[in-house]
Amino acid sequence: MTVNFDDWFQWAVDNNIHQDVVGYLTFSKKDLYDFDPRSSSRSFATPRSWAFVSELLEDALDDSTTTDLVSGAVGEGLAVKFMAHRKVASQMPNPGDILEGKVKELNTKEISAMYSLTVSLCYELKEASDANDKKFDDKVNNFLRFSMDNFETELVVMGIKLALTQYSLPIDPDAIECFDEFHERYGKYITAAQKA
Repeated sequence: MTVNFDDWFQWAVDNNIHQDVVGYLTFSKKDLYDFDPRSSSRSFATPRSWAFVSELLEDALDDSTTTDLVSGAVGEGLAVKFMAHRKVASQMPNPGDILEGKVKELNTKEISAMYSLTVSLCYELKEASDANDKKFDDKVNNFLRFSMDNFETELVVMGIKLALTQYSLPIDPDAIECFDEFHERYGKYITAAQKA
């Protein structure tokens, strides 16, 4: 058996794995599984150990205790990287505020945190879709507008690909105000990404 990130990602979405874990691993896919038989470490990352990390994050623990527990699950090196990522990601705007149109500009441009923010936005959209939120189309519009205004092309394409494929969001182009502009700017990249 081999570890496949795309399969794990779909499982993670379906099983509500913590968005910080999904965001970090979307940025650093190689960290999903890092077993090295020559290593003296007794802990290493596996899809199952990341699921355990997700459960740990649901508890309100101080950073030191969380780091120790994450170290026990995925190893000390990855725990340090993951916790540093969480610290930067926590400085990002609230995804709900972005989708409500309250936040339009991103001040932090740290790439792994931007990956996490993109995943978090998709999580929020999925919850809005599942709840039949009457403002769903407005939220999708704010998602696309924010992405176009703040992210590089690669991240914009990743975001819409996640929204459409992994999250299966019912996006209606006719109901999205900025969709024509979005399609004009990114349509060719999205088509190329779907073929890849």
